[in-house]
Amino acid sequence: MNCFASRAAAAIVTFSSLSLFASPGSSLLPKARGSYVPQRVLVKYKNPQIQQDFMREMQRPSGNAFRGLRQMGSVQRLTKMSAHTDLLRFAAGAEVGDIVAELQKDPRIEWAQPDYYLSIFTSPDTIADRSETMDSLNVGFASLLNGRSSLFAQVASGKPVVPSSNPVFDRPVTEAPEGLPDALESDLWGMKRVGAAATWNLQRGSRSIVVADIDTGVDYNHEDLRHNMWSGLGYDFADKDAFPWDTHGHGTHTSGTIGGTGGNGVGVSGVVQKASIMALRFIGTEGYGTTSDAILSIDYAVKNGARVLSNSWGGAPEEEDAENVALEDSIKRANDANVLFVAAAGNDGTNNDTRPMYPASMTVPNIITVASTSSSDRRSFFSNFGARTVHVGAPGSNIMSSVPGNKYMMNSGTSMACPHVAGLAALILSERPDLSALDVKQIIIDTVSPLAALQGITVSGGIINASAALERARTFGN
Repeated sequence: MNCFASRAAAAIVTFSSLSLFASPGSSLLPKARGSYVPQRVLVKYKNPQIQQDFMREMQRPSGNAFRGLRQMGSVQRLTKMSAHTDLLRFAAGAEVGDIVAELQKDPRIEWAQPDYYLSIFTSPDTIADRSETMDSLNVGFASLLNGRSSLFAQVASGKPVVPSSNPVFDRPVTEAPEGLPDALESDLWGMKRVGAAATWNLQRGSRSIVVADIDTGVDYNHEDLRHNMWSGLGYDFADKDAFPWDTHGHGTHTSGTIGGTGGNGVGVSGVVQKASIMALRFIGTEGYGTTSDAILSIDYAVKNGARVLSNSWGGAPEEEDAENVALEDSIKRANDANVLFVAAAGNDGTNNDTRPMYPASMTVPNIITVASTSSSDRRSFFSNFGARTVHVGAPGSNIMSSVPGNKYMMNSGTSMACPHVAGLAALILSERPDLSALDVKQIIIDTVSPLAALQGITVSGGIINASAALERARTFGN
């Protein structure tokens, strides 16, 4: 064993039967909490003037405007989501379903919905196994933040603030060294299967391409990620601060597959070896977040120049006919801004065409949804599928990648498949930054390697092929 392999072996954390996106039969959302946040409602008005008038009308003791809502008690605007949309909180005891129904009666309201929970789907034993490692990291992080009240006062309103200096993030002045074999290269079966390893002598990637990993945050001091973090770092919408520190582990793992620094003699390599990873945390330590925070994350990424969004999370309302229109609207804004949205298909082993998973089953043009495959070229037993709504397959079983604390771990799930595609999109854009999001999506779909296990149950019927996609990108549109 060489020195790099020896060093890495000591840092590998291994868990058995691990999946960071729900295993079949597991609960889609934390049942104890229900499928949405109590007392909270997302509402979109027909125009900004109605939004401006709403709170004033709600405080009036009489009048016809929103009379039914006033009978449900006090209301507070938690967040002005956009020029047309608010996140509202009603008095304790008010039924979210009644509030939504009352709002939908009003012709001045375009839509109203609960603030649905969205989750990565970690089994309880995974949380227990990881707790000691994460607790030690979090204690150290908390001590570094002690006394930073002035910064947190700036972000109390929930508006993103990028600090001028970060007490945790110590960016190296120099680039990572190149030309050394990565310590865990032999464990990266997925990179070899999709032809990524064959592209690295032709295109390693570009720091000018920003990929937003919308997840549980990132250990941005990790030895294999720190050189590839976005200059602005990102934002934590779960805790409303400027430090998207990963207290769970999931986001650091997906980030390593997207853009772990390659050829530096350390750890793993991402599909794209050089990139700018924007860390956006909306999912907390327990593995779930809210639709409103997911929307804020998406809008932040688009506003700050991300070209690709990696989304290894999802959910579905318990009501059979309910949809997450608020989330879909935010993805449509990303589509209008020419940003690719990569989504994990989900881990129920079910058909997304007939049993929708959001955002994976949404039909916005910029979404590319990813199923998981195994090293034996089968559909991973847990992976969702869909002939109309799941576009491609990518490696998702037993994927080695980074986790907090300069460690590495093998995980399985469509959560692990999704960042392979996000990394490939960044690789393509590094070669051809002039391509649109829809061009990149089409290239990825058109250049898959056919896979019998995916025929008839995905749009493309195949697994991504990085070499073929890069070659197609070079001549696309010419």
